[in-house]
Amino acid sequence: MTSLTLPPRPPGSPPLAHAWQTLADGLLTQRLHLHLDEWRAAVAEEKALPDVPGADVSVLAQRPSPLLASDESAMALLDDAGLGFWWELPQRHGAEPRNQRGALHHAADTAAQNLLAEQSGAAWSDAVTAVSDAAAWWVGFFTVIRHRGVHHITLEPHPGPLHEQALGTAVSVVAHGMATRVLETALRDSADDQALRATYCRAIEAGICAEPELPRLIDELAELRLVDLVSTTARWRGRFTKYAGGTGAGQVE
Repeated sequence: MTSLTLPPRPPGSPPLAHAWQTLADGLLTQRLHLHLDEWRAAVAEEKALPDVPGADVSVLAQRPSPLLASDESAMALLDDAGLGFWWELPQRHGAEPRNQRGALHHAADTAAQNLLAEQSGAAWSDAVTAVSDAAAWWVGFFTVIRHRGVHHITLEPHPGPLHEQALGTAVSVVAHGMATRVLETALRDSADDQALRATYCRAIEAGICAEPELPRLIDELAELRLVDLVSTTARWRGRFTKYAGGTGAGQVE
């Protein structure tokens, strides 16, 4: 057996994890567009989901609350963090709010509030709230079409049912992961902002605390698209296992 020697990366090139993150983001948006018509049809039918008892499809489909038109700094920060798509796609495709918030929205609110213990009114604070709100929509999007998906390991169709509580946990994990990306970007220009540094530390702590439960959560979510969303967003050791192991991405689609 001969060993494979990879050529050195060019000077100044980003870490490999950055490329994997770009791949994960691209796969996420690809899946949204591939399944958008299917999702719209399911939302229009307003039928109960066969695999998530009690979940209200109309609530899962609601777009997040918009940022204020004057909050250009928060939008610029989202763009700098590579998360413009994360916020804009739910705004473009989400259903009209009905003054009703479900378990996933409450999980997103709680995730943001736990991080933003020191409300500063800064752009990064608004951006953290925005990505947390969007986390509920993204998890909700793939939940609506989950019963049409496949198991993330066996690729067998019709993954078994799960409780809505697991989806709330998934929202929290995703919200903390995306908030961490926002905070890292903000720290590049405001490293001396003590409130920002404290919020970033809380985000890292939340990721560390969630990591031991992630394998069990992933097993419960089971479905490929939801598992990829959670596992590539959370800050944990298994984040890019699929890519590092050479497994093809998006093979089912």
